[in-house]
Amino acid sequence: MLRKLVLALVILVSGTVFAQNQKELGDLMRNRGEYYFTLPVQNRSEIQEINKLCSVDNSDGTNVVCYANQKQYDKLLEAGYQPTLQTPPSMLEEAKMWDGNRSTYEWDSYPTYSQYVAMMEGFPSSVTNGANCTLMDLGALSTSNHRHILGIRLNNGQPNGKPKFLYTSTMHGDEVTGMILMLRLIDEFCTSNDSRIINILNNVDLFIFPNTNPDGTYAGGNNTVNGATRANGNSVDLNRHFPDFDDGAHPDGASSYQDEAQWMMNLAQQYLFTMSANYHGGAEVMNYPWDTYQPTHPDDSWWQYVSRQYADLTHQVSSSYMTYKNNGITNGYAWYTITGSRQDYMNYYAQCREVTIECSNDKTPTASTLPNYWNYNHNSMLAYIEQCLNGIHGVVKDAYTNQPVVGATVTVRSHDGYGSSVTSHTVGDFHRPIKGGSWTLDITKIGYNTKTVSTSVTDGNRSDLGNIYLTKSVTPSYTFEEGWNWWSPNADITLSAFENALGTRGVKIMDKDGKYVTRSNNTWSGNLTTLVAGKMYKVQTNAACTVNVTGVSSDPTDHADTPNPGANYLGIVGSANKNINQLFEGFTPTDGDYIKTQRGVSTYYQNYGGWRGSVTTLHPGEGFIYYSKASSK
Repeated sequence: MLRKLVLALVILVSGTVFAQNQKELGDLMRNRGEYYFTLPVQNRSEIQEINKLCSVDNSDGTNVVCYANQKQYDKLLEAGYQPTLQTPPSMLEEAKMWDGNRSTYEWDSYPTYSQYVAMMEGFPSSVTNGANCTLMDLGALSTSNHRHILGIRLNNGQPNGKPKFLYTSTMHGDEVTGMILMLRLIDEFCTSNDSRIINILNNVDLFIFPNTNPDGTYAGGNNTVNGATRANGNSVDLNRHFPDFDDGAHPDGASSYQDEAQWMMNLAQQYLFTMSANYHGGAEVMNYPWDTYQPTHPDDSWWQYVSRQYADLTHQVSSSYMTYKNNGITNGYAWYTITGSRQDYMNYYAQCREVTIECSNDKTPTASTLPNYWNYNHNSMLAYIEQCLNGIHGVVKDAYTNQPVVGATVTVRSHDGYGSSVTSHTVGDFHRPIKGGSWTLDITKIGYNTKTVSTSVTDGNRSDLGNIYLTKSVTPSYTFEEGWNWWSPNADITLSAFENALGTRGVKIMDKDGKYVTRSNNTWSGNLTTLVAGKMYKVQTNAACTVNVTGVSSDPTDHADTPNPGANYLGIVGSANKNINQLFEGFTPTDGDYIKTQRGVSTYYQNYGGWRGSVTTLHPGEGFIYYSKASSK
């Protein structure tokens, strides 16, 4: 993408000079294996046709700026197009490079490849604020230079249960402004004690990959960004190379994926990022989904909201920055259509809200201006990360085992589609950025019953749903001694199913209020009609036995009663044992309270360290009495 000044460029020179310049540029580009040129266009449909032959980089509706490898360029000429070659952006001026001492770096020059690697490798040891900083190496590229795709992961050392956020840049090798922004952002997260930085580190699992196409950036050699190419080392435009939900697995006609693309797809599927942004250059605009598809993204209103916030924050620094299109934001398809973009892949296939941030009109700006771009974008970059803390959040658990449910699908009813649903992560957590409003969520997982939850959220805030329990069919096993047993169903089971399971060994089932059923002549009768999970019953048998009863796992939150004053006949819901101190969340025992099981008792002594006695752990299926001496509930 190139600034409008270049789009409007018309070469008004003599035929001789023009021919000479075009010949020199043609020789240069044949050697580089990458062509950079402009073409006049008549309408949008013509742009789409050109984009099938090469990579359209920008369009103002009258002209397009394009890149092509040798094969694509030859096809373009065969189709009758007459490109006007232009000087590649990375060769407009000599770039100032940095290859010195890290302590003297002022972020006003471009690092050589060796310095880039050294800086990335040095970040983990540069931490001064307690952050957990890890170098990630996706691998060495299979091209002859074997350059590496490097990233940094930052958090407070406890990443589980938190939204994962990804920043990347420079997948087009000659668009290098974002690379400097990313390096500087990593440095800040390693060294700043600012409360805003610390809050992000405490609540976000942050990944930053400053250069995802090093072969393109250093195509002119490891010591310069002059001669950088848009494409990678195999002459592939990586932002036309991803699977496309509208144009298939290989929209650019490739038979396999380049390392740079495959590794990023692997990363996205492994971590399921909540949000991300990919920095480009050649314009100054927030480009949000879709790139390939005309119907809007289900979260289009949210995309406009966060894109507007990013652009508006830059305007507080410079009123002339990021003003392209709709004062700094645009839908990708409305700008011009492309297929195989990473943005569309991340949003459709990887559950991630990714935006393309065009951060500088010049793809390879004069190095001395690089600090300006940091000033323009700094506050916006932090605010965009913070958006992943807003929206709807929760943790999905198995109602029977109380264990996290991984891979549960969270769908916003009458809203989601085109890949916008999310799934629960390794500890059952899910994170759903969404525009302010009232929403109903359906949480589903094969083998479980659907759970529906409703909530409201406002822009810039979050709704935390806490634990959400999914139920499924279970067959708990219960062991009884001959005689009376203190028993509690730890799942939702019917009285008739329990009676049938006891069979001829059952004598009587009675609740705390004296309601009962007894078995006589193979028939159960009485005034007890239901069983409630988490309540205690007395069960009389005529022989020791173990019975299995099929029911439905029960949501613990449906049975999370606080003990009433006096005797409470209770049990454990689910399959996990509970320590006596874990019984009632947020409940403080009264001095003298006691818990009695069929085999022991423990009493709460406020001044002597809490619970004392033989009962330390309570087990599913075991009934107990909690006697509260509190005067009121």
